[in-house]
Amino acid sequence: MSDLLLAGAGIGLWLLAYGACRVATRPAPPAARAATMDLGPEPPAVVDLLVNGGSTGAAGPTLLDLAAAGFYELRQPDADPYRTTVHLAAEHPDEGGLRPYERQVLARVRGLAVDGVVPLTALTFRDETESRTWHSRLRAAVVADARATGLSERRFGRTMMTALYLGALAVGTVCGLVAVHRTHLRWTFLVSLTVAAVLAGLVQRIGERATAAGSQATAHWLGVRAWLRNHEQFTELPPSAVAIWDRYLAYGAALGVTRQASDVLDVGAGVQRHLWSSYHGGYRRIRVRCPRWRPWYGGTTWVLLLLALLAVLAGTLVLSVAGSTGWYPLPGLVLLAGGAYLLIRTLVDRTRSVTVTGQVLALRARDGARVSHLVIDDGTADETTAWALPRDGHDRCRRGDVLTITVRPWSRRVIAVDAHTPAGLPRPAAPDSEQSDPLITDVFGEVRHVPAGPLPVSVQDVTRLVGHPVRVERRPQRVEFRSALDDTTVLRAAWADGTAGRIAWRANARGAVTPLPGIGDEAYASGNRVVMRVGDMTLVLTAVGGGRMGIPHLPWLLSRCQRDALTRA
Repeated sequence: MSDLLLAGAGIGLWLLAYGACRVATRPAPPAARAATMDLGPEPPAVVDLLVNGGSTGAAGPTLLDLAAAGFYELRQPDADPYRTTVHLAAEHPDEGGLRPYERQVLARVRGLAVDGVVPLTALTFRDETESRTWHSRLRAAVVADARATGLSERRFGRTMMTALYLGALAVGTVCGLVAVHRTHLRWTFLVSLTVAAVLAGLVQRIGERATAAGSQATAHWLGVRAWLRNHEQFTELPPSAVAIWDRYLAYGAALGVTRQASDVLDVGAGVQRHLWSSYHGGYRRIRVRCPRWRPWYGGTTWVLLLLALLAVLAGTLVLSVAGSTGWYPLPGLVLLAGGAYLLIRTLVDRTRSVTVTGQVLALRARDGARVSHLVIDDGTADETTAWALPRDGHDRCRRGDVLTITVRPWSRRVIAVDAHTPAGLPRPAAPDSEQSDPLITDVFGEVRHVPAGPLPVSVQDVTRLVGHPVRVERRPQRVEFRSALDDTTVLRAAWADGTAGRIAWRANARGAVTPLPGIGDEAYASGNRVVMRVGDMTLVLTAVGGGRMGIPHLPWLLSRCQRDALTRA
């Protein structure tokens, strides 16, 4: 027995040292600087790594950043942002300056595109193993970039990691010697390798922390996040808004302030790990955990009692066959202990229940399972674990509703649902055949009418620009002119006022621009777009598809802009 105590003491001391190292190197977020709209030199993926404490979801911000750089366009054909499509640029920009993870994201877009077009939601992985591998490679490339620029470093230093590795090896050797004493020499290498590998794996996956330079950069980006949060409309911008907001939308996704765009840009395995909640006012990003390896998760009392009984019977059978010498009865003891634990926890769980009130964020059906994952935010934390909802309760749950559910806290099974909707929640509007305004899907999934925006340039002038008839689709701050021949977009007009207008003016001026004197208050041409400022209002005209043949005449079209219509927006 003394040798077992020695092995247990060695493992315990190592875990104690490991915990002390984690506490000593725990990253402390720096104080945010004053709110600012000035962007720094770091790419959005690295900003995501710095601001989110070493964890990164770099795919979404990088997708938006590549769109802002002109590698492809994000087009939203109607009011539903989930129908956004990616259109590869006809003339490929120079890829020489792209980082490895940017090339990886661009390669996935190009690999899935058919005739240069791919739906944005089609970028989601269908196989979880493939998704995990792809994202691990992406994260490794982002971490390497952050380390190369001196912004991030491994959380444990070289000396600390060496000491922990040597300690893991020593503990593994002690456990191997115990195996020799208890069983046979052939177990020595296997036990030593297993124990040392498990302990070393804890060290290897410790993560990153910011350097002194990284902390300064993080403080600056927290100031940018504070500035973006001051604009309530920013959280509702769809991915196609990158045409106006340029790189600000990509950095907003990295900083966690773009609810609408981040939801659409999920490139995981079809299951989102982060959801947005508006419970108790304002939007918060909630991290979601869905239990997988808990045999008691969602089970009824009788099923769990049956499992406990089977475990006890199996353990008794193993003990009766293996005897009481050596290591042979160990599996039987494990089964007996597990059965006893399951029995006691099930009986305690049966005697108590709690009520939880919160907003439904998601309801995810599980293939072949009798329960589904019900994700509810009760407003107490930024993390939550899904509850197990039986199939007969699905018709009482809807995303956006506020529910009061009665649950068993250990098995996390929902035993009663009391659905109610908070006062003032919008209901679906009845269709109005006489209303010509566009339909917009709001944050609760309801469809409503909103006033259409002005028409800054006439249909006749656009027809002259492209050389064939066009039709117009009007939205609150965006107009698309589509060819009457093949229904493809040939010209896009977008505008913004106030702060968004000033951002659009600066963002579209990247690179070489040609001033256009005498048009509006100021104007310039840049590539396939022309930009005009009238007071705080900025108008951007972008020629796409077949409309590119009219790029030389875009300044003429801009000069024909109906200034009065634009300022009335």
